[in-house]
Amino acid sequence: VSVTVSVSRGAEIAAVAPSRNHVDSRFAPPCFVEEAAVVFADFLDAEEGDLLLRDINRLMRRRRYEKGHWDTVITDYKEVEIPEETTVDNASQSVLQKTRFHLERALALALDKGDSNMKWLPCHAIDLKKEGVLSAHVDSIKFSGDIVAGISLESSAIMRLKPEKIEHCSSSCSSTFLGGHVDLYLPPLSLYVLSGVARYNYTHELLPSGSHFIFEGEELSVHRDRRVSVVFRDAKLQE
Repeated sequence: VSVTVSVSRGAEIAAVAPSRNHVDSRFAPPCFVEEAAVVFADFLDAEEGDLLLRDINRLMRRRRYEKGHWDTVITDYKEVEIPEETTVDNASQSVLQKTRFHLERALALALDKGDSNMKWLPCHAIDLKKEGVLSAHVDSIKFSGDIVAGISLESSAIMRLKPEKIEHCSSSCSSTFLGGHVDLYLPPLSLYVLSGVARYNYTHELLPSGSHFIFEGEELSVHRDRRVSVVFRDAKLQE
């Protein structure tokens, strides 16, 4: 099942620029592409975040936290698919459509292939307990396409990207750089976007609570509590 964004091109959606302060690429491999991993700080306003969280909490109400997933990537979590135009409030649907429209424009800039008729997989909401773990992984490419993106709610976190493959790198990027990494600071109401090499060739994970991030020149200790995220993926094009 996939959906098409119905927001018209004339719709008035404020342009949001990515924040360089929320991405720490000091230890990235030299072949890392900056545009492939970006964070839009304060992408949602507080009211939008509250509306979306309210609906997610309602959908999660009868679900129990799972100790682990079949692929062992995530522990102590709840997950639910957000139904399209059914049990979710119209205001929340507007937030989802706004985000997809923004992602189409972000993809156009990052990959030069934006498409107003992009197909989107249904969004998933993930509720991760304070002690929950999201380990390093690359999202499946069986059904999803060029983008993995997420809205962060409730709690700040640090996402770390680490190179898994180096086929895309030049000869200057030897195996010695496989230990490099890129960190993304994800405060509540922010939107992260992984595309291109960050989508396919880098794993992503959440660092433990208390990890540090250099934000605007200062070391910031990020203590993660319960974290809710809404994950967006475009549908893989049929070949």
